[in-house]
Amino acid sequence: MDTKRFVEKGYDIISADNPSELTQLRDKIFAKAKELAGVESDDPEGFLNNFHRLELRGPELNKLRMELIGYCTEHLDVGKTIFDAYSKTLTELLGPDILVQKTANMVIQQPGDPDRVPTHRDAPLNSPFEIVVWVPLVDVYDTKGMYVLDRAKTEVGLDMQRNSESGYQDLSRFAEQEGDVLDMPFGHALFFWPGLVHAVDINVEQETRWALNIRYKNLFAPTGAKGQIEFFDVLKLSPLARLALEYEKEAYK
Repeated sequence: MDTKRFVEKGYDIISADNPSELTQLRDKIFAKAKELAGVESDDPEGFLNNFHRLELRGPELNKLRMELIGYCTEHLDVGKTIFDAYSKTLTELLGPDILVQKTANMVIQQPGDPDRVPTHRDAPLNSPFEIVVWVPLVDVYDTKGMYVLDRAKTEVGLDMQRNSESGYQDLSRFAEQEGDVLDMPFGHALFFWPGLVHAVDINVEQETRWALNIRYKNLFAPTGAKGQIEFFDVLKLSPLARLALEYEKEAYK
């Protein structure tokens, strides 16, 4: 990872160190999704990209998505798998003592679906000491992907929001016009700082977007409004941290 570029822009697109980890994760999600949808397929990429042809909408689509999130939480260690796929980059960014968000979020955005997350940034509600990892399960491009304002453009957009009468509408227009469109093939992930403004457009491509997102942070970094115990699990500890935590556990018995 080019850490200088990451600090300057606040994000970077990273190729997996171990892409087989992502392939296995995608295959397991595909197997469960086709079971829930009641279809036969042996083509993960084709099924995911053409998922909209099943014409699942509204509550039916959300039910399938929530069941998939539940399956991932209970049966697939998504946080560890993504860490294993990008372990070098995550350790370089966060150090050896790492927490992972308990539940990974999954987004399924079909062509033309107007239901999308509005323009926003995650901090200050989330800690600025976290890193968000956005992992598409298919190739993404143009409106099938997402867009983000880098650090400099985020500041311009937020100043515009604070100082104009229409505020949020101006920020949203600015983000759509000036945001970096993030094209990436499967096997890559977007690593971004929670302080960046980002959004997704209506997907006007003829393929469905599937993506996971999850957060990682250092055990000893300050928390945001979302507390560590409620939202994070310990993923990786240095020998010193393990020794110190065992000492404190005994000391406060």
